[in-house]
Amino acid sequence: MAGLATPVSVAAQSAITAEAQTPATLDRAAIDSLLANPAEAVFIDLRRADEIAANGGFPVYLNIQLSELDRFLPYIPRDRAIVTVSNRGHRALTGAALLAQQGFRVLGAAGALDYQDQGGDLFGRRFETPAIPGVVAADTRVEVVREGFAATEGPVALADGSLAFTENSANRVVRIGTDGAVSTHVPDAGGPNALAINGQGAIVAVQTASPSSIAVIAPYRQVLASSFHGRPFGRINDLALAQTGDIYFTDPGVVPQTPAGQPRIQPETGLYHLAPDGTVTLVTSDIRRPNGVALSPNERTLYVADSWGRELIAYSVATDGGLSNPRPFAALAGFAELPEGPTSGADGIAVDSEGRVYVATRAGVEIFSPQGEALGVIALPRQPQNLAFAGTDRSHLYVVGRGSVFRIATQARGVDRPGK
Repeated sequence: MAGLATPVSVAAQSAITAEAQTPATLDRAAIDSLLANPAEAVFIDLRRADEIAANGGFPVYLNIQLSELDRFLPYIPRDRAIVTVSNRGHRALTGAALLAQQGFRVLGAAGALDYQDQGGDLFGRRFETPAIPGVVAADTRVEVVREGFAATEGPVALADGSLAFTENSANRVVRIGTDGAVSTHVPDAGGPNALAINGQGAIVAVQTASPSSIAVIAPYRQVLASSFHGRPFGRINDLALAQTGDIYFTDPGVVPQTPAGQPRIQPETGLYHLAPDGTVTLVTSDIRRPNGVALSPNERTLYVADSWGRELIAYSVATDGGLSNPRPFAALAGFAELPEGPTSGADGIAVDSEGRVYVATRAGVEIFSPQGEALGVIALPRQPQNLAFAGTDRSHLYVVGRGSVFRIATQARGVDRPGK
């Protein structure tokens, strides 16, 4: 290529140590800005292919080894700025310095794992499951069904095995057919967040648009509850619908804005029971951040997730639908003490036909036996928010979160019933 400087070997350049010749390591904000404007720079990844598959990375222009850098100089564009990549930035800094010495315009080095530690999402990592007996075989791939949705939540299986879930920010319910086709299932759905199917096949949803409510949204519209003792709900999050028609739902409240570094302010919260006759009962306001809810296969136990708590909570369900005997059910691996306060990130809950319990947390999908014994954790490319079994035989676990939909082939089967 005309105009190139004479290549200098990596070995000869490895002695470069002067700070003036060494580009800086980029932080997450700088990397996010470049990813949002791909015309500004190209990324050159200096890691092995197995490292990228194991850890993930960025959309790159070129993937080569550091030892091959001098040989590939003719293929690196000189009309674009360059960012070099390695796991923690050390190799990337060396490569960035070498390119700078050759006259390339180098913006800096990026540590992929440092970027992830700072909260950034990496691309291209292959996620596979561990072996969890009766649940999933070892090395089952976590499939990416589709990404780029607006606030994915509330998945539920439809009668034909297809999946419906909410796209809250787009104000609609989306359907993914058994053939993979994606379509709008219910438009203008009142800011839907969670879904369930009643005994007549109608879709019941949590609506977050003011006033937040529990409502039937298809095939007809009917508000079932929008207040308690004359007070509107804060922002209802999730619901579980029993075959008796009883509905259990959570209101984690609206968390006030808190200055960075300050402890979170406790909102008004509630776990509620909506009886078939329309009576709303506040079961408890003592759960710090009530979130996901689900019923056991025999509907005699209700599970409740506390996003700020260390444990999943279980309640006994009486024949009249009432709840009693709250108790810790399982300790969550996703629990951590963070500067702003304790959190597990516990969100949506699903159960399988054998009574195992699946919880979306900061750790991934945590799976427990019917007795609360930890069986394993499935890690995911993005932190999950909710999950449900679907497919023609309910043998796929669908997980949604942060605009993405993932699918995992399972040995377990979802419960074959209406509801959620």
